[in-house]
Amino acid sequence: MAALDLKNQATLRVILCVVLALGALGIFFGTHFLPLCFQPRSQQLADLKATYEKKSTELARARASVADLPRFEAEYDMLHERWTMAAELLPTDRESAGLLRRITLAGQQTGVQFVMFKPAPPRGQTYYTEMPVDIVVNGGYHQVGSFLAELANMRRIVTVSELKLSMPPTNDYGFTTAATFNASAYSLNSNPAPAPKTPAASAPKSAEPEKEGATHGHRES
Repeated sequence: MAALDLKNQATLRVILCVVLALGALGIFFGTHFLPLCFQPRSQQLADLKATYEKKSTELARARASVADLPRFEAEYDMLHERWTMAAELLPTDRESAGLLRRITLAGQQTGVQFVMFKPAPPRGQTYYTEMPVDIVVNGGYHQVGSFLAELANMRRIVTVSELKLSMPPTNDYGFTTAATFNASAYSLNSNPAPAPKTPAASAPKSAEPEKEGATHGHRES
């Protein structure tokens, strides 16, 4: 192969043209084809970065949940224990009649006389039923106080409201105090449901004044 004569102007022009042509091809390739290859790569990297950040966040949340699990379990156990203790203070539907009988028995033991014992319609709540009873008793001041204390100290929850003290209309038995109030007992619902619209059949019946009230108290004992 003959050596190139670099001193020949024609040869130099040919070499220069070849170099310029190669440079132009490189520029054309770099500006037209290289971006087409780079763009998918950059998009793939962006997608991978987004996926990585998402998984990192999910992992952090999972670790936090696992770390809090003992605390959640402890809180649940505490609430369950408190609910169990509260439920023991409420009789079931079957025990409600016995609770009402214990109220009348407490009245007999403290020496008060029942003038009225009138159960009102139950008031249903989600988990329990309130059973209000309108009560009027006559007795001595200390007898009435002892009766109210017995109601407050019962193992089952009994609340007293709308208490009014007055002189009895008659003083046939030497009573000095008449107490009119509403006593509410509570029963735990076996299956949470709306309360019945009528009093339970086994609940104590209303007592009539004086003689009827005393008879009712004897029957409940």
